[in-house]
Amino acid sequence: MKKVNNNNLDERTKSYRKLLDQIIVEVKDTSIEEHEEPFRSWLKKNHIILEDIGRLKSDRNDRSKVSAFLLETQFIEFKLMDLLQELQILVNTDPNIINLREKKDTRELYKLTLGELSKELCKYNADFLNKIKPLVDVLNEKRIRFAHYLFTSIKGIEDVIKDAQAGLTHNEKVFGELYSVFEYIKKNTWYGQMYERKRVKEFSGKKI
Repeated sequence: MKKVNNNNLDERTKSYRKLLDQIIVEVKDTSIEEHEEPFRSWLKKNHIILEDIGRLKSDRNDRSKVSAFLLETQFIEFKLMDLLQELQILVNTDPNIINLREKKDTRELYKLTLGELSKELCKYNADFLNKIKPLVDVLNEKRIRFAHYLFTSIKGIEDVIKDAQAGLTHNEKVFGELYSVFEYIKKNTWYGQMYERKRVKEFSGKKI
């Protein structure tokens, strides 16, 4: 694992890291049933929807790809919110790796559209974000065109299915790059290394 350099950090950043080190929680290794409500219900809901997306994508009926694309794109929106929250932390804890070139939107992330989330992502300057930014921008364009044409007379069902299949193919590229970004954060930032090291299972009451 690459060692993160702390020598050039100001006191504000060091203090922020110290505080954050006490509150970071990871729950990914705990089974759904071990968690308490309402977290358990939220995990179950996501699990059910993701399973449905998988079934729709593998369905031999090509019309299922329409629903799969719309649902999967919503999941990508959720993962972008997750990423943006991590980037907000990195600006304070790893300013030598990333910086914010414009003031971020003060609204809650869940209130932003996919296009607005894409704009927020572009406000962050970091080499490890260079590939994901254009992929998200293209996805937003695809989703807008798809949603606007879906119930119009402009495109027939065959064209809609074709667009949905193309959208799902693009989604795979987005997911691949999102995975790479999260892996970079985990391995090359103070926040990521601390997050992996401090595995506090708050909801199950277990500690590693």
